Amino acid sequence: MNITKTVSLCLSFLITISVCSCNSGRKKQTENENIEIFIHNTITEMENENMGKQIVNTKVYFGTDSINQTTLHELTNIPRLFFYFSNNTCPPCIDQSVEIIKEIFNDYESNEKIIFISPDYPLRYSNNCYGKKLLKLKNENLGLPIEDGFQPPFFIITNMDMKVESIHVVNKMDFERTREYLVRISEILI
Repeated sequence: MNITKTVSLCLSFLITISVCSCNSGRKKQTENENIEIFIHNTITEMENENMGKQIVNTKVYFGTDSINQTTLHELTNIPRLFFYFSNNTCPPCIDQSVEIIKEIFNDYESNEKIIFISPDYPLRYSNNCYGKKLLKLKNENLGLPIEDGFQPPFFIITNMDMKVESIHVVNKMDFERTREYLVRISEILI
């Protein structure tokens, strides 16, 4: 009789632990889903806030060649994909974004329709940043609301009026979204 009570007590204890741990797992999953939804909504809000905004027409140059300057307006005369990142951007976000660019645009290093912009990336990378010369902006920004110094990397395409036609903010938790965006954009840049 005493053994039966002990076994019964142990079984009850195990069932209680397993129910609690299942509930804890569901709670953690719900928390993660809520975080993902919050991040997705924040990114969507950032993209919407910058759509249609006009970028500043500033003097620009590639790499360290500040003698051969042009204007940002001259670079927007054809559709171009601008990949913007700052020194504050997490390196894995830049690395993974560049890997996706390489995957979709085999000729990305020589493709003049793909331009990397960084206002504050270390000078030593100006002439060779992932195989491309960085576009340097004289006034150090595009004049977009997204440029607050802590933004994730983003892609934009502007029209001839220098207004943002397309924007994609990179989400390090969803690089598949970046891949899908770049596949769609690759059709425009052909």
